[in-house]
Amino acid sequence: MKKLKLPNGFGSISYYGEHRRRPYVAKKYIDGRQKPIGYYATYEDALAYLIAYNKNPSLFNPSEITFSEIFKLWSAEHFPKIAKTTSANYTAAYKHCEPLYGKKFITLKISDLQDVIRAMSRAKIGCASQKKCRQLLHNLYNYAVKYEIISASADISKYIDIDKKRIVYPKSPFNTRQLNRVKRLAESDEPLSCWAKVVVMMVYSGVRPGEFLAIQKSDVKLKQRYLIVRDSKTEAGRNRAVPISRKALPYFRAWMDKPGKTLITVDDRAALSYHRFRTRFDNVMDATNCHHTPHECRHTCATMLDNAGANETAVKRILGHASQGVTKGVYTHKSLHELKKAIDLI
Repeated sequence: MKKLKLPNGFGSISYYGEHRRRPYVAKKYIDGRQKPIGYYATYEDALAYLIAYNKNPSLFNPSEITFSEIFKLWSAEHFPKIAKTTSANYTAAYKHCEPLYGKKFITLKISDLQDVIRAMSRAKIGCASQKKCRQLLHNLYNYAVKYEIISASADISKYIDIDKKRIVYPKSPFNTRQLNRVKRLAESDEPLSCWAKVVVMMVYSGVRPGEFLAIQKSDVKLKQRYLIVRDSKTEAGRNRAVPISRKALPYFRAWMDKPGKTLITVDDRAALSYHRFRTRFDNVMDATNCHHTPHECRHTCATMLDNAGANETAVKRILGHASQGVTKGVYTHKSLHELKKAIDLI
């Protein structure tokens, strides 16, 4: 990240070299002398601490601060509070805003913001990505209003229009014949066997693709038959225990025997990105004559649980959905044993 020009009295960030574990040092003038107040691994962490320390980003000159600088301030404050996948989505949305980077924030017009969305539309970037970009702009303007960089009446982000959602094809679960074909491939000696195993593991866990690819081996408990999802886009989904189905347990064992820190890895032991995983997933779909997306594994799990009459609260706990109402959200506590009973119904 390019260093942000900090206002007088806000503090400073120094870089002490890559040989240090925490090379970025946040400093403040205290009793007439500049003193270190914290050591951090990244510039963003140091900036976040300075923002929290000062509690006053309005020290920045409103007439000079740029769109890019607002993003840096907002992300430094906001990213530590949200999941890494959500932060990555906002960072991806920010890249679409490149024409705005160097512009003074208070001079931006509705047409400037709308041009970002139009460019995405011309590039055939869909409604979901446009919506995330619009949400980012909403957040940046809310931040600027909160710290009196602009007035509330200057929030023009609410006027942004995005394309209407187009459903290319409806989400549909695997049917029994399709799932059986994937299982046969998983049990074979074909090179795609290991990736067919992953498809079955996702179907019988209901975990979102991004969550599944982030699972650490240390969070998979084979003996107790559960795993922990640490990183999720929802608060209800974070740090939740997900039961491992008996039908998928051998496949989890096979992947646990492979090297690497994450459950699903590539040959170099590195974690797998969604893009690289999608290629392998699509190869399995082609080999088994199926036409599904990774997210439809989750739809399949939800459908099978519903068809099997699984307890509604257990299903929500497994899928990482928030429970509605006080009774189910606060007073009902489904044990891991009950969650395993629910997943073993399918």
